[in-house]
Amino acid sequence: MEIIENASLVNFNTFRIHCKAKILAIIRNPNDLSFLMDYIQKNYLQYYILGGGSNILFTEDYDGIIIKNDIKGVRIIESTNENVLLDIAAGEDWSRIVEISIKNKFYGFENLAAIPGSVGAAPVQNIGAYGVEQKDFFHSLIYYDISESQLVELSNDDCKFNYRDSIFKNELKNKAIITNVRYKLNKKPILNLSYNELKNEIQKFLVVEPTPEYIYNTIKRLRSRKLPDLAKLPNAGSFFKNPIVSKEKFDEVYQKYPNMPFFVLNNEMIKIPAGWLIEQCGWKGKRIGDVGVFDRHALIIVNYGNATGKDILHLAQQIKKSVEDRFGIILENEVNIVGSN
Repeated sequence: MEIIENASLVNFNTFRIHCKAKILAIIRNPNDLSFLMDYIQKNYLQYYILGGGSNILFTEDYDGIIIKNDIKGVRIIESTNENVLLDIAAGEDWSRIVEISIKNKFYGFENLAAIPGSVGAAPVQNIGAYGVEQKDFFHSLIYYDISESQLVELSNDDCKFNYRDSIFKNELKNKAIITNVRYKLNKKPILNLSYNELKNEIQKFLVVEPTPEYIYNTIKRLRSRKLPDLAKLPNAGSFFKNPIVSKEKFDEVYQKYPNMPFFVLNNEMIKIPAGWLIEQCGWKGKRIGDVGVFDRHALIIVNYGNATGKDILHLAQQIKKSVEDRFGIILENEVNIVGSN
């Protein structure tokens, strides 16, 4: 375990916000968690569990302990002719694990290529892209129960996965530190081409039979085409969730905007792309000082240089208000806000 006092967090968040933590604790061994949490509780310190920093916005310095999960390691628990069960430490980089899986012909993650963040954060957020969510291949996980000072295992059902949601954002929020995640991947390709953008991209080229490797590279190309380079334009990906509304609310809005894209989830609920709503309100490509909305994807707020966390949050609040005023739809943050609003 590494302890750093008055630590800069600029390299621990993809918005590259210049802020500090009173203490930064970097955990590389699950055995250190018991000692650290005992110290935190005895000294009445507040704490925040940090993953890859790709889904967070700091709005001020953190007067407590930031726990950076840096536990590493990948191992095969079980292997059959059909599947492989991987145990992956929470501090591993998600994109690296997807790449390793593809190279070893373990399939299922290809639609989740090039998503920044750590493996431990994936089930918390239930990350998803191009018609696939991590829960589709999730087997189980191990977490350190802070109140009970012990390791606990949860199954897929236990985690209560939903759209960008899980038990870790609700009942177990700030009560659990994930140490290992287990995924069951396929050895034989089962392609998911349900997402229209992916399907259309595949159909542009004369590929007789797409492979998982081809899907993987196609999605990397699609993401690089419409998403900003983190090294050049710091951001946290999609700032807002796509709103899910009732059929009654959808019908009300659709009557006024018949060109509005949508995805039917069931007979009662419909998902509307938040990016489309934001773009209709004139935000796409708009810049205010050092913060703005990316010109190729209205869901992404970017830091053009020296924006503060409060600058970014203020723009997000303006966007939410304009969408609510025009459509009567309240956008929900996908990015986690740490600090005062």
